[in-house]
Amino acid sequence: MAYIAAAVFAVVSLTALFAGGEACNNVASMTWTAACQQTDRWEKLCQQTLQGTAPDTAEVTVYALIATRLAKLRYENTLSEVDTLLRPGNAPAESRAALDNCKVKYGSARRLMAGVSDQMFACDFSLSRQEYIDSEVGVRSCQDGLLRLPNQYQSWPLFKKVSDDHELTIVAYLLGAIFLGR
Repeated sequence: MAYIAAAVFAVVSLTALFAGGEACNNVASMTWTAACQQTDRWEKLCQQTLQGTAPDTAEVTVYALIATRLAKLRYENTLSEVDTLLRPGNAPAESRAALDNCKVKYGSARRLMAGVSDQMFACDFSLSRQEYIDSEVGVRSCQDGLLRLPNQYQSWPLFKKVSDDHELTIVAYLLGAIFLGR
């Protein structure tokens, strides 16, 4: 639940910033429900992500930033679980390569999402689109590695977390794509 508090803090900070006339140029404002309608089959997850944390109407960067920061915080939580599993005796040896891959890919995805967040806050979107894509590729690489393990691993809580993280990454990307393009 710490990530929810951080997302709320981000909204308060951004709302105060944008209310002070610091909005980004050429970025539309809309309701969060209208923004979520543009996320295709991820609309319901988008609504769950923004409901209760996002202002009713705001610049789209606010919504993208909430999802981006939430994704980054979830990556940190997932990385913590991967680190725990990588400790001796916590996971079968056959899963080690997949877990090592997850650690590397999630570390990169976390760094990239932090960069996207910083760029949005500064209204500098020059790298954001590619960094969203690279984050998604990293999380998907972890997910694919876990999928290649025997079926028993798909019942791990880690597999569910990674799958949920991947979905949230797509939502963050699609909210960003409203003003960055796909």
